[in-house]
Amino acid sequence: MATETEVKIEVDSQEMERVRRRLDVESTLKSPRLEELNVLYDQDDRFAAQGCTLRLRSYGGRSILTFKGPLDATSLFKQRPEFQTEVVGAQMREILSGLGFEPRFRYDKYREIRNWIFQGNQIEVCLDETPAGLFVELEGDPATLEAAAHELGWSRDRFIKKSYIEIYQERLSPSDTRDE
Repeated sequence: MATETEVKIEVDSQEMERVRRRLDVESTLKSPRLEELNVLYDQDDRFAAQGCTLRLRSYGGRSILTFKGPLDATSLFKQRPEFQTEVVGAQMREILSGLGFEPRFRYDKYREIRNWIFQGNQIEVCLDETPAGLFVELEGDPATLEAAAHELGWSRDRFIKKSYIEIYQERLSPSDTRDE
């Protein structure tokens, strides 16, 4: 089973630029800053009730369908089962609709992705600009994530386990997170 393990930290614009400058030197660019459209699908709120997510993400001419299982509440990190595959966006929307899934939540952001080798482990670093704030996500081996966050200047009291959905719902009006 694939498991996503990540740390999300909210930052201000100065922190974002400090991290970006450091990563320009110490990491490789995986994906330049691109706009992402994320649409969450559900059927009678079945997934939401189980703490699961079915997401269709579109960016840079690509579409990725992702299923995320429930969070591990005992973990210091945001940790959950995750399965994803590249799809043809328009066809996948038709398939989901034909299966009875409806778009339930939509959120947009700009994301730059970097690969950073830290203590011999690859950490994927996402620099996210959202209408709800600026965030840095570190994803990788759980044994390395806390040290990597610390190396970038953050302690565990800055770790956020909330999803972007929860953050958007708390901070933005419903019209900012309209269904597709």
